[in-house]
Amino acid sequence: MGSIDKILSKAEFDKNKVEFLEIELNHGGIIHLQNNVFRIEMPVQEYIEFASHVIMGANKLIDMKKLGEDE
Repeated sequence: MGSIDKILSKAEFDKNKVEFLEIELNHGGIIHLQNNVFRIEMPVQEYIEFASHVIMGANKLIDMKKLGEDE
């Protein structure tokens, strides 16, 4: 656990047991993804790779489910 340099993101979930998701940039170039249920720690480069995979997966899901298309 280090000192926080910057809160990069925070999402709050009103109707979910996972109340929020916070992404922190910590001293030494460590990213923390955390909420009231879990905490994940990784170096910035690993986070960039992880985030890229999340975005690619979301795009595949959008294509597969044909989300966002006009009906």
